[in-house]
Amino acid sequence: MPFSLPSLSLITWVFGVLTVFQQTAGAAPLDALLMADQFHQAGELRFEAGLDAVNSTLDVLKVRGQDPIYAGTSVGDYVGQHLRVGYAVSDAWTIDGSLWRRQLTYRGDDESIDSWQIAAQYRVLGNANSRLHAAVRVSAWGDQSPLLVKNSPTAALGRTVDSLSISDLGDRQTQVDVIGTWRMNQEASVSAFAGVGRSSVSTGNLTAAYTSSGGCHYTLMFTLTETSGELNAPCADPNAILSFGTNQSRLSDFSYQSRMIQLGGMLQWQRGNWALRTGYQYVHINRDQVDDRVTSQGGTPYQDNHTVVVDIYRKLASNMAVFMRGQAMSNQFVGEIPFVYNHATASKFGHRYGLVTLGVYVSF
Repeated sequence: MPFSLPSLSLITWVFGVLTVFQQTAGAAPLDALLMADQFHQAGELRFEAGLDAVNSTLDVLKVRGQDPIYAGTSVGDYVGQHLRVGYAVSDAWTIDGSLWRRQLTYRGDDESIDSWQIAAQYRVLGNANSRLHAAVRVSAWGDQSPLLVKNSPTAALGRTVDSLSISDLGDRQTQVDVIGTWRMNQEASVSAFAGVGRSSVSTGNLTAAYTSSGGCHYTLMFTLTETSGELNAPCADPNAILSFGTNQSRLSDFSYQSRMIQLGGMLQWQRGNWALRTGYQYVHINRDQVDDRVTSQGGTPYQDNHTVVVDIYRKLASNMAVFMRGQAMSNQFVGEIPFVYNHATASKFGHRYGLVTLGVYVSF
């Protein structure tokens, strides 16, 4: 009996592993907090460093607890760190950059993902004495993971894959936003923004360990253009084959392009040593072919995400403050970690998610 290779089902389950990212927090650009007059003077340098996390203890609002997939499990637990740096090149020009390192837990498997962002913002209207400000912001950002590994068995249409690994996962985005800010008084301001962007998602190769019904151990390998496998050790099964290969692969289906639009706003209030910011962001995404395929298979594509961010600052000195930030999403990281979304994992994005950040802010 020939060896039956479950190529499509295996690929589908491999990207099911990526639901670890869909159930974890990703501190992406935090665009819900955009404002046009973010710096006070030329030459100002700002740093923000924070610890980001979510687990059953920190989920005080029970965002995950209202979903049976999350409740009582370690799926979606997250611990990470981020650093954000901004500099006012002039009264009108500012530049900023961010880095994130994340550690994700998915039923005992720990994975990591790195994210980055760079941006330049130009104030086209307003100055230090103005109440109305307007700015244009251009940014690029992305996510990447050199290797994802799932060591626990995974079912694939009646078979069990012993372990999985995927290399070189990533996405790259470019984005343009228009921002307006109105200073209502000395203590409060309100901002609004709208933007458009493009995204490119890519993946590398996939390797899986598979044990056949006859007890033979195989290594399965998938590239963008071919699928192959080979026997790892001698096997007593008379139906065992040493190796096989085909020039067909479904791995390329998981690389795609997309376009997005976003809009939102923020209210900022400060008095004495305290400051409060509340921001809202709406994102809509059009993905090339991916969502059409989800629909054709009877699934529901998720193209929208609503995000609310609230943070509270307490000033410790004239140039230093500590803060606590909460972030909640209607559809966990739709548009913020794009490479985790494809036709095989789309059904996982119907859930809400949130995280908590504690950090310090310093300016010079």
